[in-house]
Parts: sequence; structure tokens; C-alpha cells
Amino acid sequence: MNNNYYFIIIAFFLLSLASCNKKNDDKTAGIEKEFLWHDNLQLTDIPDITVKGFLDGTEVKFAYINFERWRGSNDNVINFSLVVPVQKCGSVDGFTGFSLINKGNPINNGHWLKSKFEDDSKSYQAFIYSGGKKSSSSWNCALSIENISDKTVTGKIALFFNDEKRSWIAGKFEALICNN
Repeated sequence: MNNNYYFIIIAFFLLSLASCNKKNDDKTAGIEKEFLWHDNLQLTDIPDITVKGFLDGTEVKFAYINFERWRGSNDNVINFSLVVPVQKCGSVDGFTGFSLINKGNPINNGHWLKSKFEDDSKSYQAFIYSGGKKSSSSWNCALSIENISDKTVTGKIALFFNDEKRSWIAGKFEALICNN
């Protein structure tokens, strides 16, 4: 009977261990299903999370997001910065973060998609700024602007760079409007 008792304890332990590993596998699978860096981006790929990103292989959180409207050039820019400027809508010395620019055109309510890295972005440009350098990597983007008020812009974005470290930003954001 002692042997049966030990067998039952060992079997219970192994089943419990297998069950724990199964739960961890499910969590990992859920994270992977939630968001993956890839080419052939679609609007439905934008995750329903607060915006976050990876820059130079490290996860980053954004301290300041603004939506700049440049009067003279009519450029419209969404900046995702790791640092808050000294003044509201001011420039950030040594800016580190991401920028999506629509040169000479507005960014309006609605959706915009550049699905593949090699697709023509028309008037849009995107850059990574890190270590005093501006990237020249190819990129793709899914952008959904949900609301533009007098003071803020809300939306969702997935912006992937085809750089060595696979930098990206993705999720829901609220940006302060800055008229320059």
C-alpha cells in the first residue's frame, strides 16, 4: 500500500506540474496573438492596449505624445517621446522616440494604412530618433484617428520599422495638439 500511496502522490505532482506549464503556455500564446511585429500590416493588427514600443531592442513607455500642426508647411506630425519637454508643446533636446509625419497634408479622422515595408507612403514619413540619430529604415503603419478636438487627438497605431532591432510602437494613444 505504501507503494500505491507514493505512486498517487507522484502522479498528482506530475499532473499539477503539467497543468502549471499549460497555463504559462496559454499566457504566452495570448501575448503572441495580441501583437506581433510583421510585414503585411492590417488595421485589425493594432492591439487594444495603451501605446508602448520597442526601441533599440528595449521596451519603452512614452512620457509625452503630441500632434503638431505646422502652419507654414502644413505638415502634420505625431511624436511619441520618451521625455517630457520643459514647456508644453516645446521641443525636446535630444529627442528620443518615434515620429509619423504627413508632409504638406493633414492627418484627419479615419484610417490610413501602409501595409508593407516597400509600399509607397505617398506624403507620409516615419522616423526613429535615438542617440542623436534619425533612422532611415523602411517602415509600415496602420493608423486610426478616432477623434480630433481642440486640445487632443485620440487614436490607435501600429508602426513597425524594418531595422536590425525590429523597433515598433503600437496601441491606443491620446496626443496633445500643438499648433506651431
